[in-house]
Amino acid sequence: MERLLNTQEERCRMEVYSEYLRKIPELLKQLETVEKMDEKACLEQQMLREKDPSNRSVALYIGRLERIREQCEERAADIRQQCRLIMELKAQLEEESFVLRSLSGK
Repeated sequence: MERLLNTQEERCRMEVYSEYLRKIPELLKQLETVEKMDEKACLEQQMLREKDPSNRSVALYIGRLERIREQCEERAADIRQQCRLIMELKAQLEEESFVLRSLSGK
């Protein structure tokens, strides 16, 4: 029987690879949550367009929604960057790992 996980380095690579496989869906779930928050804030902004902007409560709420949307945009960009990085590192492991190349038939 050929042993694929015969070095500490390969075992380490597989642990890191497994972490990447777990992290990707977590990040996608976070992105979905942020995008939903942005959609809700956008909907509320549209609803507030019909209200009197000189009303203090309306003005405060509009400001709050603008901040929420800015935060959502920043967070979504951060999550996308993290996803890209993890996908790049995952691809690098797939190229470098003897185990992953063997299992994929490459």
